[in-house]
Amino acid sequence: MWPWAGTGSPAKGTGRIPRGRVNREGGKGLARRIGALLCALPYEAVWGMYFLATVLLPLVVPSHAVGRPPRGPCLFCVTHVGSFDPLFVVRHSRRWRARALFHVDERHPWLRFFYQAFFRFRVTRDPREKGSLNARTVAAAVRYLAGGGSVMVFPEGHLYWEGRLYPGVAKLAHRSGAPIVPVLLGNAYVYRPGAEEEPLGRMCLRILRETRRLGGVAVHFAPPILPDPSRPEGEDVERMMRQVERVFREFYRDAYALPGPRWIAPQREGA
Repeated sequence: MWPWAGTGSPAKGTGRIPRGRVNREGGKGLARRIGALLCALPYEAVWGMYFLATVLLPLVVPSHAVGRPPRGPCLFCVTHVGSFDPLFVVRHSRRWRARALFHVDERHPWLRFFYQAFFRFRVTRDPREKGSLNARTVAAAVRYLAGGGSVMVFPEGHLYWEGRLYPGVAKLAHRSGAPIVPVLLGNAYVYRPGAEEEPLGRMCLRILRETRRLGGVAVHFAPPILPDPSRPEGEDVERMMRQVERVFREFYRDAYALPGPRWIAPQREGA
């Protein structure tokens, strides 16, 4: 029963919401939408620069695709050997609005705004906010995949030299149903430990010069790894990460004469 029914108010017995209340609630909804749009505008403006860099990439560094990703939403599981890896993936997958999981905990935290505009899905290793932030990010990424979007994940963490794989990409695949597509960057600049001590602008220019000198980056799209929703999440994650490990290690061995990363299951991490 409406609270005003039978009290002699103008809406008595009609079940109608007073017009003034409708107008107020409609106005609040419109204000929220306008506020959200205004907040999004700076991010979209910066994303426009990222899109332009992706379009103009061939003028700076030649590259070509080997294979194609499947249609529909994908989790691009990318080798992380250099600093411009996302640009090559976006260009050759033609998923111009592909987002990515990123973190900037250690270095250049002032870049967080730009990374947020480019990639949208921030994660952290900071124990003070890791639990809440990462859970929200995973939920948002699953919603984005369910809506038809694609997401890049760099399962090696900060960069390849950690020598291990993290399970986030497989958890997203199991929860969203999207396939994992390993993306392997061949003949690319290999970032070296200690290079982050350089000033950022100088480092970017040097990486571009050295990448051009290599002659051209090959973006390999491997066959997709499909999640199995009939399995428990932990079992399915283990199965998919074993496949990612195999693909990555074979590629690193053949392309760079490096051992490649290992998948260390959580229960065996201290063994």
